[in-house]
Amino acid sequence: MNLLSRTTAAVVTTLALTIPAGAFATSAQAAPGGAVGSETHGQELAKKKAKKPRIKLKRSAAYSHVGQPGVKVTAVLKRSAKGKVTFTVNGAKARKVKLKKGKASFRLPSTTAAGTYKVTAKYKRAKKTTKVRVYNSAIKLSATSFTISKSADSWDLPTLTGSVVFKGTPAKKGYVDIYQDGRNKAGSSSPYYCCMATVAANGTFTFGSSTFLGRVKDRQQPGTYTYQAFYTDGPAFADYIYSTPITVTVTP
Repeated sequence: MNLLSRTTAAVVTTLALTIPAGAFATSAQAAPGGAVGSETHGQELAKKKAKKPRIKLKRSAAYSHVGQPGVKVTAVLKRSAKGKVTFTVNGAKARKVKLKKGKASFRLPSTTAAGTYKVTAKYKRAKKTTKVRVYNSAIKLSATSFTISKSADSWDLPTLTGSVVFKGTPAKKGYVDIYQDGRNKAGSSSPYYCCMATVAANGTFTFGSSTFLGRVKDRQQPGTYTYQAFYTDGPAFADYIYSTPITVTVTP
């Protein structure tokens, strides 16, 4: 081998020893925006898309009473959420409700028996549960229909008696108010307010002949009128329960 050939071979050998093997990697492997980078970015996006939607539950109240409007449970999601929310009660499917502006609501039926219920709202992979109590509460009346004469003496009119069961036990205190057509808004200041009776320690109450029917006779012209009794356990009137309607017919 001549001098030129030996020199060229030495240069090539030296370069091969000094240049790292990784320097010959493909551009797709070396470039941060290449195929490997795109694949990783795609996986991150998929994870974000698979994230559970957030769901919250709101109750209209913590409890209700048998025979009266049940508690309304509202599922709240993002305003942009679409589709339907499935509500279950104690694990049994109750209703599917379409989302409107990120909200869907379900109200327990008034016929729901007394007890504690788990209401669950499910949307896609997310679900949330809340507890709702239904109490056995009622006002029992001695009568729900009366016919009285406009010319009768108030002292000769019938009395109205009754008893109150509140949250499963006889009421020990409170008040029973009577309103025409059940229009109890504004309480005793309402023009439809008639009268009030105090509940005794054993849960009973009495409207004397002049207290209820006597007032109806004095205020109303001959005709048929409807009244309703409302019970509350305190002066705040925040937790009314009510009776079945009372029909009073006034004759001349």
